[in-house]
Amino acid sequence: MAWMDLKDHTIEVVIGPYEVYEDALFNYKAAFECFLTLVDPEETQKLKQFASYLNDMEKNLPIPDEYKNFERGSESPIMVVQEVFGAGDTKAGVQTLAFNLPNDERVRKAKGSKKVMLKNLHEAKYEKLLKPIAEIVLDKEQLKYVTFDGFFTHTLMHEMSHGIGPGFIKVDGRETEVKKELKETYSKIEECKADILGMFNNMCMIKNGVLPKEFENEMWVTFLAGTFRSVRFGISEAHGGGNAIIYNYLLENGAYEFNKETQKVKVNFDKIYSILTDLANKVLMIQAKGDYQGSLDLIAKYGIESETMKILVDKLSSLPVDIKPEFEIEK
Repeated sequence: MAWMDLKDHTIEVVIGPYEVYEDALFNYKAAFECFLTLVDPEETQKLKQFASYLNDMEKNLPIPDEYKNFERGSESPIMVVQEVFGAGDTKAGVQTLAFNLPNDERVRKAKGSKKVMLKNLHEAKYEKLLKPIAEIVLDKEQLKYVTFDGFFTHTLMHEMSHGIGPGFIKVDGRETEVKKELKETYSKIEECKADILGMFNNMCMIKNGVLPKEFENEMWVTFLAGTFRSVRFGISEAHGGGNAIIYNYLLENGAYEFNKETQKVKVNFDKIYSILTDLANKVLMIQAKGDYQGSLDLIAKYGIESETMKILVDKLSSLPVDIKPEFEIEK
């Protein structure tokens, strides 16, 4: 609660047990982590306009109104920061680009949640990973649509999307939470939801005139390239598995197209929004109903390393899987 109330500060620090990715049994136990960051005031100011659209994003969700969540707190501060130190869970394995905390539904109901964007990690991952991956896997005609803005803005919308949709729900007349009902599948489904809605809400911002119309192709293609950055973490990992679901569903339904001759993939701009909307509905309704079996079924069918995904991932073997930040202390 106190962290949410911080205003006009220059040091953004998080220390505590938050993320539950490591708990493969029920996704209940959180691991300790530390982010020590410095606020970038100019970049933060640029993104403030997005926070005011959180309620519009909730209204725009492709599910019946009875399942929408207007009970969460309306506060949605967005900070752009430079990370200077990380420890614990945040230092282990894959480096996060941003975080949306706290995860506690009680705090979210009272206060909302804070989105913190790690800009220096975005810049490093874009240059060292996303651009080289795009050049290997994407159709050459669509390479021009891979941009840093497409990458950074999708992360922002991903984090904002964690703050909308079902949270507290009713299952068979009892009060419960999505994460309790979906158990070990929760993290994968939640990350999948946030990536789907990241694109869906970018379209909402374009329709509201917050983002320019020409940004649309950038965000579709940049996300597709980023898919292969995430699935290399492993599809058993929450982000990689969530991206596998999106890729395989969109490919099966013609929103993505794989060319067997060139072994490249591209976006079908005519189909992608409607197909993505269908998938958004499926994932959100699994959460809204606390449908554990539906979650298992979706992951079993689409959260896999499909044939074309394996072909493309194998082409990336010369690239590192992730960056390893090393922060120097000046003496």
